[in-house]
Amino acid sequence: MTEARRTLIQVLAIGALAVAVGAAVNVPLIKRFARGDFRETFFVQADFPGIRLVSLAEAEDLWRTGQAVFLDARAAELFRQGRVPRALSAPAEAVEASFPAFFERLPLEGALVIYCEGGDCISSLALAKLLHAKGFKDLRVFTGGWEEWRAAGLPEETGDGQE
Repeated sequence: MTEARRTLIQVLAIGALAVAVGAAVNVPLIKRFARGDFRETFFVQADFPGIRLVSLAEAEDLWRTGQAVFLDARAAELFRQGRVPRALSAPAEAVEASFPAFFERLPLEGALVIYCEGGDCISSLALAKLLHAKGFKDLRVFTGGWEEWRAAGLPEETGDGQE
């Protein structure tokens, strides 16, 4: 057996062993995935034609030109500590209960930019899916969220903000 062939077999064996150990260690996670426990965290554009993911530059442009209403999907306390100026507080966990009263003042056809903390936060996507189901057509999820907005040094607002 040549040296190259032996090395290839060893590399393949190590790879197969890594896959087997990884699968064995993550059996509970794999079972949850198979049951569909993570479906809400996935976003398939074809399922939600009214939802678009936007970058910081797009979100800033929409904010500066006043072409969209911004919704902050973070907890109310985080909203009070700092937010995009003129954003409305819409904590994802409280929205469904207060849906009619709060969202009647939002434009059904106008653009809504929804954000949360950024990074791994999925509150903004969950809120966008809920709004899509309620008939809103132009939803933009700012994936960088508050974290990216603040890091870019863009304007901030604090306090209640719900005049």
